Amino acid sequence: MSLDVEGHLAAAERSVSSLEHDGRPARSVTLDRGFPVPLEDLWDAVTNSERIPRWFLPITGELKPGGRYQLEGNAGGVLTACEPPSRYAGESAEAT
Repeated sequence: MSLDVEGHLAAAERSVSSLEHDGRPARSVTLDRGFPVPLEDLWDAVTNSERIPRWFLPITGELKPGGRYQLEGNAGGVLTACEPPSRYAGESAEAT
């Protein structure tokens, strides 16, 4: 199987913006890419702890509002919102 790495990287639009959250400076990181899959399948791919490592990093924790999460070797935090199939938000904490 041949994988077009450059094509995959070029297909994603990335942005970082500054904002304020609870009166403190914060950052928002957005990765935007189109996929020809049903919305329900895409939602599962970005919210299911068994599927997230396929495209990002291994993750542990409770992936529901109020639940704590930890990305392996990276940041963790608390999920603040889950509105299927359009919004999933959290507050990050320092890497542990």
